[in-house]
Amino acid sequence: MTKTIDFPNIGYTIQWLFKDEDNDIYSDYNTIGVAHERIYEDLHIILTQFMESRLLLPVQLTQTGNFGCAGLQTDQIVEEIRQLVRSRIITQQLDIYGYGYVKMPGGEEIMQPDLIQLTDFRFTERSFKITTFKNVWTPVATHDEDNFSWQIDLAELNAPRLEHCLSAIYHKIKLPVTPGPEEEIRSHPIWQKGFKLFPSREIIESAYNEDPPPPNFDIAKYLLPK
Repeated sequence: MTKTIDFPNIGYTIQWLFKDEDNDIYSDYNTIGVAHERIYEDLHIILTQFMESRLLLPVQLTQTGNFGCAGLQTDQIVEEIRQLVRSRIITQQLDIYGYGYVKMPGGEEIMQPDLIQLTDFRFTERSFKITTFKNVWTPVATHDEDNFSWQIDLAELNAPRLEHCLSAIYHKIKLPVTPGPEEEIRSHPIWQKGFKLFPSREIIESAYNEDPPPPNFDIAKYLLPK
């Protein structure tokens, strides 16, 4: 039986917003209640990447009173959503939650509820967010303002999985994304550059001074330039 663990929440949400600025072609939803077929194609691509990466195995659609979709294949989930949109049980947008698998340094895989989420997936336009509020992606975990712990092996096992999943969605769907591949966001303790996540310079330097990591740890690999 797979173990379940709940890594601490980081206290804020890290997100990538995918959005088509040309909304004119999606006006059918507002006039006759039919979502553009490209929106369902996007949803199929997203769910396929989520399930192949095992970062999000869908369990529920929050907007429909936790409509269950556990154990369904991608085609089945998309068809269920199509029927719910057609019957107006789902309107405007939905969120998809579930669980993902975290790779552990010992070779074990641990089930983590809400490892990543699909949020604000809209039927009136091509727009959605991929979010996470867990940190298994950077080599330093923050437990409070002055308490850090190293998780180098954990990050090296899981960060590339997230980057690959996001990059695959980006290249298959071909929508603008914020932050873009070379765009930086430094507004939280975890910084973003494209699909990569970095601990802030202050956090990693404080952790380094407080409890130095192993000598072979390449700190430059995890620092964004000033």
